[in-house]
Amino acid sequence: MALLKLENVTVNYGSINALSGINLEVNEGEIVTLIGSNGAGKSTTMRTIMGLKHCDGGKIFFNGEDITNKDTRVMVQKGIILSPEGRQVFPRFSVEDNLRMGAYTRPDQEIPETMEQVFQLFPKLRDRRKQIAGTLSGGEQQMLAVGRAMMAKPRLLLLDEPSLGLAPLVIKEIFDMIDKIRDMGTTILLVEQNARVALRHSDRAYVLETGRIVLSDTAQALLNSDMVRKAYLGGL
Repeated sequence: MALLKLENVTVNYGSINALSGINLEVNEGEIVTLIGSNGAGKSTTMRTIMGLKHCDGGKIFFNGEDITNKDTRVMVQKGIILSPEGRQVFPRFSVEDNLRMGAYTRPDQEIPETMEQVFQLFPKLRDRRKQIAGTLSGGEQQMLAVGRAMMAKPRLLLLDEPSLGLAPLVIKEIFDMIDKIRDMGTTILLVEQNARVALRHSDRAYVLETGRIVLSDTAQALLNSDMVRKAYLGGL
């Protein structure tokens, strides 16, 4: 049984159809990537799973339970956590306080152990734990955003554009950490413009075009697909 399953999900923004009956599955322990151009519906898919956007048709299941249009707080309690596009850290809070914000649903006695796990994943955050988040580099803020999400002990982590605006060396570091997060037992659904890097770190992937899934396969098969290479990998 899939951990996450979307069946014929449709989402509208007024008269504009953003998602048109999409179907996808994420199995426990996988990294699954959504790739597509700007406006294809990738972030809308993530927001709809998270309960931040109303699902106008179809069903969403998590661990076999219908969670369609449940409140976002319910999603968090069930273990679905979103690390949003653009990082969205609290710029006037310290690194440590940002991390604590991610653990607001967790018992206080569990927070130190979880924070230590985050510091092991992102040693730079340990070094900067008292630093104001707004003064961090872009890469450090992205580490903080993912670390904050991990403070909630997600069963399913939704990562929306984690490499956006980052230098190649930092992107490599971020994706190495994504692999480690999966090795820790967290399932990951990833939205990523850098399709080549995302596919190299994923098990499977779906290609979205104007709100429709037009292709799905193993990540390796999509890396080798002429259509995907021409459309999303620079034709190389």
